[in-house]
Amino acid sequence: MQEARAAIDLIERAFGLARQAGKSSWWAMTIPVLKNRLLQLTKNTFKEADFGAISFRDFLSKFPDIVRVDETPPPGFVILKSAVEERSERPPEDVFRGGQIRADLWRAVLDYSNGNRYVWDTSQEAARPAGPDEDSVLLPTISDADLDEWRADFVALHRPQTVEVAERVEEWCRNRLPTAALPAPMRPAWNKYLKGKVEQRLQHWFKSNSIKAPAIMEERREPVPSRQQVEALREFIIGCVKTMPEKELLELRISPVTAMRTLQAQKSSVENER
Repeated sequence: MQEARAAIDLIERAFGLARQAGKSSWWAMTIPVLKNRLLQLTKNTFKEADFGAISFRDFLSKFPDIVRVDETPPPGFVILKSAVEERSERPPEDVFRGGQIRADLWRAVLDYSNGNRYVWDTSQEAARPAGPDEDSVLLPTISDADLDEWRADFVALHRPQTVEVAERVEEWCRNRLPTAALPAPMRPAWNKYLKGKVEQRLQHWFKSNSIKAPAIMEERREPVPSRQQVEALREFIIGCVKTMPEKELLELRISPVTAMRTLQAQKSSVENER
């Protein structure tokens, strides 16, 4: 427990330094930059193994309540969750997240920052890193210029309506910030656009090299919680509210729909008692 607290304090201090430096996007930094900051704060003594992790990404995955890793664009960004307001609405009837690019192909196209090269392994029907002396045809990994062009094209297609939003989008484009830096309404559009560009690039590569294309898209099923799990969550949340101090209770956010439904239920209950 003490190790976890120490790690959280270290992560929050790293983001705090970025904020003190006046960085407008202090709440997001690339994975390598965050690791460098942790090394600086600990005078190069930071080691993932000291926290039971086998890699830095594994280390970050141990603190899902504190940070979120956004893999797009590579090499990936770390988002301080307490600094970014995230809204996620999920239709109750929709149990699918929709089609997505296969992970190996997605990586092969977008992993440009590390200088890796990828080839299509016909025996395994999968993309893999190319060997040092391998002369196979390389998969179409993008360059930073390609990604800049895609971003500029996306902004041209989705021009913001207000100056404030336009400045935020421009900063996202110019500084190559993660998806979370975009205004929330624009994030799904960018994800869809990026997915379409990657799929188009792959389809063209397979066709031009006379290689039978695999199923580039795959369906990922969203797990549906059981009624028992939902009720357990409800009880847990009620328990949390009952133990909240006044300050936290005043900061509690409840959606208007939930508030209206509760008020109507209370009103009906009072009327039935009359």
